[in-house]
Amino acid sequence: MRTTVLLILLLTACAPKPPREERAARAAKGAGDVVIGVAWPWAARREIRYAEGLRMAVEEANAAGGVLGRRVRLVERDDKESVDEGRLVAQQFGADPDVVAVIGHLQSYVAVPAAGIYDLSGLVMVSPTATDPELTSQGYRRVFRATFTEREVGRQMADHAAARGYRRVAICYIRNRYGRGLANAFEERGGEIGVAVVARQSYDPSDQGDALAFAPIVREWKDLEFDAVFLAGEVPSAAEFVVEARRQGLRAPILGGDAMSSDALLAAGAAAEGTTVATVFHPDEPRPEVRRFAAEFRRRYGVAPDAGSALGYDAVRLLVSAMRDAKSTDPEAVARALHATRGWGGVTGAFTFAPNGDLVARPIVRTVVRGGRFEYLPEATLARAPARGAGGAP
Repeated sequence: MRTTVLLILLLTACAPKPPREERAARAAKGAGDVVIGVAWPWAARREIRYAEGLRMAVEEANAAGGVLGRRVRLVERDDKESVDEGRLVAQQFGADPDVVAVIGHLQSYVAVPAAGIYDLSGLVMVSPTATDPELTSQGYRRVFRATFTEREVGRQMADHAAARGYRRVAICYIRNRYGRGLANAFEERGGEIGVAVVARQSYDPSDQGDALAFAPIVREWKDLEFDAVFLAGEVPSAAEFVVEARRQGLRAPILGGDAMSSDALLAAGAAAEGTTVATVFHPDEPRPEVRRFAAEFRRRYGVAPDAGSALGYDAVRLLVSAMRDAKSTDPEAVARALHATRGWGGVTGAFTFAPNGDLVARPIVRTVVRGGRFEYLPEATLARAPARGAGGAP
């Protein structure tokens, strides 16, 4: 009996620790690289300059001494914009005790189920692009959103419509969680500030590849009187709606959410001119941190940074800052430091986190398509526009 007890104790002592415990133990030792996982659809989204922003932040951090004298290193995995692949990536990161935090994923529908795995694994998750409110509604202590929610986008675009004097608006939204959330938030806020929704239509996510799929909606709306259209869509389908609207002569201004702030909207050519969309970043924003970042990015890569560049850059720097403040890479300590963050200055805005991990008071950036590019729209330009009907000039 005594031998059996000793054998059990010996086997227990020799058994490997769970990754969560091993991760904390290795963090306490403070040796080796500080490893941050990055989950992203790398192969499918090559047009976004996300990798450059991440890389620039890591190089700057390491040039400044890294974290507690340790180098920062990224490990990249492709989630293929798939829920199943996203969960697999989350499990792989969770099982690796060297990984102390994860930045990801691009799509909310991938980030939300992955978040539970990260939190259960004891990892910090910083989500730079997921706008679905569900991400931070589960009570996770180590999950943080580094962008606005779709609810905030919808409400702030309704404020923009009111500032422009648009009192009667038609809404077209994509039938998924993003589109419904955006449309509902716009309509709710509009009701509070005197912006009436006079028509509301939706389209299926599969309605893309042919602008004529939107012809019935536009045809019906041509007989209505409204001042603007709020398009709660995603590209490329949203760009196809814009093309069809202009083809049929619907000339009312079009406002869009952040999922339209992509070169895929610019592919609509002349039809996209004048379209105003929300985004998280524009390189022409006059804040000093944006100017410095944009200038250095252009020097390194020969092109202007996009929203993806800025989001990746901020996510790395935010984690590095929290680790330095915590004087530890232990995920529990890092999470506490993030929760204590107040007004940390990023290129996408100031970072202060609510108890649930959402950003507090994050304003959107507005851009307008002019000359085939997104032009920064300063707040000072939001003078009231004259009322107009569906056929008026934009």
